[in-house]
Amino acid sequence: MNYHETIVSNEQLKDSTLCYWEMNGFIDLEEGIDLRYIPEGQNLLIFNFGNPIELLDTSEKNSFLSSPFFVIPAIASSRLFNQKGKIDLFGISFIADGLFNLIQQPISKLQNSFPINLKDKCEEMYAQMEQMTFTDRSELVESFLIGHIKQNNGNPSFSKAYKMIKEAKGCIKVSDLAKKVYVTERQLQRLFRIRLGISPKDYCKVVRVNSYIDFILNRENLVDWMELVVAFDYHDQPHLINEVKAISKLSPQKLLSYRDTLYDYYA
Repeated sequence: MNYHETIVSNEQLKDSTLCYWEMNGFIDLEEGIDLRYIPEGQNLLIFNFGNPIELLDTSEKNSFLSSPFFVIPAIASSRLFNQKGKIDLFGISFIADGLFNLIQQPISKLQNSFPINLKDKCEEMYAQMEQMTFTDRSELVESFLIGHIKQNNGNPSFSKAYKMIKEAKGCIKVSDLAKKVYVTERQLQRLFRIRLGISPKDYCKVVRVNSYIDFILNRENLVDWMELVVAFDYHDQPHLINEVKAISKLSPQKLLSYRDTLYDYYA
């Protein structure tokens, strides 16, 4: 499969939209290929011009993402998908409360539904994009986002807390965050669930684990586990291992085996 992305540089969108990306190719294996999506605290809007995608780690039988477009809300642990046949995906990766400012609906309520106020426009864009190149698709959705993301709908407490978590690489307590942004912990929990889709505690874990993953995948020599425990503010090695497994559903040792692979396909 082929994957590439374009980082959003438009000044109006850079605080709400990270990138546009595409994945395409053909998988002729009868059993398909299993791909693991490791959460990065982003909300995704995906247009599928290829075969349906099967969601594997679910209690629902025959759970296929057969819709031509769908949202994958920010999640706190990885999901496993199976893809086969024609692969042609175009996606938008939102950061912070970008998707919330587009749809004006609580992100935490999108687990099993698609934003009603976005459906008609997505149907229209889907029909237009089907025969377009990646560049043309990107320009089309960027024009749409500029016209529809509410630029003055931010929340200062959420924005400050989100930025602090990123800067601390997830190594910060929610109680300290709440004090620094002048809200109660309960208010902060509500802000994150509405605007991002997961709790501030879960978002801290996602950011910390992704920082850890980036570190070990780009390290040239052997990993010193105690160095990692200290660097990423874990209590001890079991705490590190358990949190990595909770988020990625892979052990740190298994993640190390991806050191020389195209990690995009696993994340």
